[in-house]
Amino acid sequence: MASRLYAASYAGKVTSLSLSGSGEDYQLTTLSETNECGTSPAWLMLDRANEILYCLDEGIDRPNATLTSFAINSDGSFRKVKQLQTLVGPVSSAFYTPAKLPSRKFFAVAHYSGSAVTTYSVDPVSGNFNHSQSFTFAMSAPGPNPERQDAPHPHGVIVDPSGRFVLVPDLGADLVRIFHISPTTGQLEEQQPLAVAPGSGPRHAVFWAPNQASLAQLKSVRFFLVTELENYLRGYDVTYSNGEILFSEFYKGSTYGGSTPPTGSKAAEIAISPANDRLVISNRNDNTFGPGNDSMAIFSLFGRRQVPAVSFFGLYPSFGSFPRQFDISSEEDLVAIAQQNSHKVVIAKWDTRKDTLSSLLVEQELDGEIPAVVWGF
Repeated sequence: MASRLYAASYAGKVTSLSLSGSGEDYQLTTLSETNECGTSPAWLMLDRANEILYCLDEGIDRPNATLTSFAINSDGSFRKVKQLQTLVGPVSSAFYTPAKLPSRKFFAVAHYSGSAVTTYSVDPVSGNFNHSQSFTFAMSAPGPNPERQDAPHPHGVIVDPSGRFVLVPDLGADLVRIFHISPTTGQLEEQQPLAVAPGSGPRHAVFWAPNQASLAQLKSVRFFLVTELENYLRGYDVTYSNGEILFSEFYKGSTYGGSTPPTGSKAAEIAISPANDRLVISNRNDNTFGPGNDSMAIFSLFGRRQVPAVSFFGLYPSFGSFPRQFDISSEEDLVAIAQQNSHKVVIAKWDTRKDTLSSLLVEQELDGEIPAVVWGF
């Protein structure tokens, strides 16, 4: 088998990689790289159907940042399609489509240091995109953690299962900001946010239901939120009423189970396992498995009528330091992990029998800190 991956580096590079091999014998090799995204690429979003890669340049220590789209050539090389200057600090993005405009596509961007959310209309076939909206936020005073909560810091973007709402966890303001998607224009309309515990620091989130049918029918839907500053997983039951999306918290617990999070640790990414019965979270800077080997937390998920609804399954090695974004390939039962401080991309086996993270298969060192990696096509 052979698979493609893309990695972003704070050294100013985006790299395409080829993974080949089988069993326990894998090779990870560099195909191509580009420095046209900007000085500090922080997030990658791939439109697999159209072979277009979108790169968010965080613009660290600069007055502005950039968003860039690339067409991917068959040999893994990049062709820049469009680049726009934007507010500083873009760190996450997601596509959305208005209900009554199925042929139209947009994406929303969370700006951490820019205290903002911006949106863009996009031609998915060509990869061209244009600015649509900007929402900027302010706080009257710093939050409980003034060093990290000096201002609003939108950190993630996720679209709900109905396709009608965009949600943005805000680490600085202890909120999940909620926007309704206009079904006829694609414009976002700000709603009442979900307030999270003071000092918790919401970062990233996922939606989940016991099966795809329940998710599609908006039955038994749950929302799981990672809060970085307290290293917690928080679970909410989701209901829809009178055009609103509503949340009721039913679970909260440390990303280390019953243990106190190690000093200086920071929860990061969250994802659902291919079998849909595990939730995976990356923990940074905990050295749980030795110096430079941080952890991945795994939780078991159950339906609303089952008790407990969530249970801590255990900690597993991440095989590197500061695991940030990770991507689980359901097709190949593999996990790609961006190890920011180890300056490498790690490929680990996903054990389908136990539905847990398994052994390290291969790793590739790259230039600079690696905040993001995604599977290709």
